[in-house]
Amino acid sequence: MTDNDDSKPPSESKIIQLKSRAKPKGQTAALRMLRIADEIDAIILRHMDAGDIEPKELAGLLSHRLGTLMKNIENKQELIDLCVDVLRKQAAGD
Repeated sequence: MTDNDDSKPPSESKIIQLKSRAKPKGQTAALRMLRIADEIDAIILRHMDAGDIEPKELAGLLSHRLGTLMKNIENKQELIDLCVDVLRKQAAGD
């Protein structure tokens, strides 16, 4: 057998096997939230690009949906304060 074994595809012969490492729970949660945020953004952009909805209407729709979600949250005021802070910071970025 020679150093250049043609029986394996080149990519297979050069793969270095690494031990699988579980991602820290926080990182997994952050990646999951980023994926969900990207999905929401894609829906918003699709409808904005299609001219299906005006920005003010969309903001109202999202506020309504968030209000519905908040029915299942214990510390509503804490979430409201967080949302207000995020909205102010995002709006200041214009």
